[in-house]
Amino acid sequence: MSDAPVSARYYPAGGDAHGHPALLYWEGGHLLVAPEDSEPLRIRAAALRAEARGFNHSQWAIAWPGEGGEHLLIVADTAIAPLRAAAPALFASGAHAQRKTHRRFGLGVTALILLPLLLIAGIFLAVEPLADRVVEHIPPSIENQIGEAVLARTRLDSKLIEQGPAVDALQLIGKRLARPGENLRFYLAERPDINAFAAPGGVVVVYSGLMKQAGSAEDVAGVLAHEIAHVELRHSLRQIVRSAGLRVIVSALFGDYGALGGWGARLGELKFSRDAEREADARGLQRLAEAHIDPQGMLRFFETLARSENGTTSAVPTVFSTHPATAERIERLREALASQPAGAAQPIPVDWQAVRQALPDTRP
Repeated sequence: MSDAPVSARYYPAGGDAHGHPALLYWEGGHLLVAPEDSEPLRIRAAALRAEARGFNHSQWAIAWPGEGGEHLLIVADTAIAPLRAAAPALFASGAHAQRKTHRRFGLGVTALILLPLLLIAGIFLAVEPLADRVVEHIPPSIENQIGEAVLARTRLDSKLIEQGPAVDALQLIGKRLARPGENLRFYLAERPDINAFAAPGGVVVVYSGLMKQAGSAEDVAGVLAHEIAHVELRHSLRQIVRSAGLRVIVSALFGDYGALGGWGARLGELKFSRDAEREADARGLQRLAEAHIDPQGMLRFFETLARSENGTTSAVPTVFSTHPATAERIERLREALASQPAGAAQPIPVDWQAVRQALPDTRP
């Protein structure tokens, strides 16, 4: 048996969205799961799969097929050591991903030798590959600084709504979507644009125009899940670095990340690639399923958006000028939802009509 019990959050198939406290033990070739309020479980190692999750890989997801569908455990990375020691093969792939994310670029004399060489090579290389190398080595503390720069720019451009039914609803939806260990912060900006974006460091900004346009809390949850996925997958950070240009990239190679904060403040002007959008949609659907939120909300919102863009409203919305809601994308979401097993979705307890009525009318 592993030396000490490991604390976790257990999400049974078809269970509630908030999970149950549980203790984990490793015994021989089995994982023992002891939920706080139900009978213990014993799962064979061969049935388990584990992966590091979160935009800073701060937790582990351990899943297995069982009665009623897939069962899930979420464990903080700071607590996982006993299980990793007892079953290293199970965590090998996720550990590799962690090392890649947290590795720092260059140390000591070796760095002094390599950095000038990289500078020379960067002149001859395309910006994108060099930008990707920078992103791999940007520490979470810098991501947080970029997020603060985005938030400061948002405060200058827009009034933030600090209280009321819409703010309460946004916080409730965000709490449902956040995984243990993630530091996501949700803000509501008073703007007519049908828009939302998430910045490095977990800053998520939603415009009041989007809340008014959405038909339900589940619709907004679909949008937020997509945006959070961009941060988790570091799409936002990668796009900021790529857009900053070679001079800023080279400065970052030497550890000077200051200019990236200024570019981060222009996050709303940047565009993601189709591959990034496809990846964020897929990861967003996964996050909705984990939170037991109806994933159809994501599809409904983009269908509503597409109708607006086709001229059924007086003003063409700007939602996701960075994320175009094309017919191809909507069709892809339909296919993904059709192939996804039906889960036990739990409604988000929000009076959406009251939310919309409480928001100011910011139309010109």
